[in-house]
Amino acid sequence: MNKTININLDGLAFKIEDEAYDRLNAYLDTIKQRLGNNDEAQEVIADIESRIAELFQYKCQGCTIQLNDVEEIIHTIGEPADIVDEEDAEETSSQESKSSSASSTRYVGKRSLYRDPDDRFLGGVCAGLGAYFDVDPLVFRIIAAVSAFASFGITVVVYIILWIAMPKAKTLGQRIEMRGGITFKKMGDNIKEEYQAVTSKFKDYKNKPNYKRMQHRANKTGDAMASGLYQLLNIFGIILGVGIVIWSVLSIMGLVGFFAFKDTIFGLAVTDGHHFIASVPDRFLSYMDQTLLTSATLLVIGIPFIVILYLGLKLIFRFKSHGKFVGMTALILWLAGIVLVFFTGIRIAKSFEETTSVSEKHVLKMTEAETIYLRASEVESGSADRDYLMDIDHLELFTEDGELMIEGAPVINISRGDKFQMVIDKKARGLNDDDAEFNASTTVYNWSQNDSVIYLDKKFVIAEEALVRHQKVVVNIQVPYDKKLEVSPYLDRFIDEY
Repeated sequence: MNKTININLDGLAFKIEDEAYDRLNAYLDTIKQRLGNNDEAQEVIADIESRIAELFQYKCQGCTIQLNDVEEIIHTIGEPADIVDEEDAEETSSQESKSSSASSTRYVGKRSLYRDPDDRFLGGVCAGLGAYFDVDPLVFRIIAAVSAFASFGITVVVYIILWIAMPKAKTLGQRIEMRGGITFKKMGDNIKEEYQAVTSKFKDYKNKPNYKRMQHRANKTGDAMASGLYQLLNIFGIILGVGIVIWSVLSIMGLVGFFAFKDTIFGLAVTDGHHFIASVPDRFLSYMDQTLLTSATLLVIGIPFIVILYLGLKLIFRFKSHGKFVGMTALILWLAGIVLVFFTGIRIAKSFEETTSVSEKHVLKMTEAETIYLRASEVESGSADRDYLMDIDHLELFTEDGELMIEGAPVINISRGDKFQMVIDKKARGLNDDDAEFNASTTVYNWSQNDSVIYLDKKFVIAEEALVRHQKVVVNIQVPYDKKLEVSPYLDRFIDEY
């Protein structure tokens, strides 16, 4: 059985339990200690008590007020720390002890921007700005009315944005926070004198019934407009989110599909069914380099698409999530992709680091003829169905019967000596000596001899199993002193001097 007490609050009598009374009394004492003892503080305390009395009367008419009722009302009004910060309260008390006139002391706390529902014409934006900047709201209303015509509607858009962005001051703590303290700073004397006449006329007009009816209708219209704008923004956000989700999903699918089916895509879209374009990376990059480069590309390009998809889903479903965790994870993965790109680039550059030469020495058959003839091979290495593609590093890329071929022009050196021989030097680069030697030795260069005629291929071909690593072929031919030399007009372009 709980003990009850009869109390009088703001002229109203209430029956309250003993525990509830102790909690309410401690709450009010704490606020009184923090606010101080000046007249303005007493007015605020009276307002708080009046608000509590209203809530008691609304919540419990004729019944006994219990502890949970007091806790709920305190939560609605705000804890003392929400109304007045402890450090600011101590500063105010110190100012009061030093000041000879308590009425001139002004408490200043933290200030936030709210819409003022108690002094509004439409949404309370001008009143909230006036409270925030310690200026009569009439000043902002006049500025807004004049600039609405001068700015061709821009002021109206700004007003609507502020209406949506600024929260309404609902609780007592928010009203106090809106003004930065328990007192309201008046306008400067010069500003007040300048607008005093306009202010007095406007206040007189506000007291008329017609104005009050108009303001009531405007308030209803404003609330309906705010609700409608909020709903429109929600609908717009959902439509925008759906568009973002569709676009990002298609982009991600296209990115993944490109790497998964690039052979088919290039074969059908670029080369009329021939798949030689898809084999270009295989001729220049190792399987490991292609894998690393593909992973890096998916991370660098795919992560932003995934983040955009996440934002689109959040616009649609408005779910709560750990945004910082998602953002940091996406950033780390994206940076990992950037690092992987640089790592792959360095790895590819190192695959050109070592240079090796492979020599093939051939003893030519001595002929009775006085003249040695150098002729270009009459038979091409492949069929006539050849399509030129491009030149890369003095190498020519072309297709032959739908297959990718890479070939280059040899360098022919002619010298005189006692022997009749040919030395073919094949050069290439690689990650190490063995890799470079493989790339060089697999280079294909054909030649033949028919008595006094030596047939040389106009091009050398890089083998399919080798990577393109700056391959070169140098043909060194030694002609005996007693023999004359005649070079085909086509081959002389490959000879430096003879």
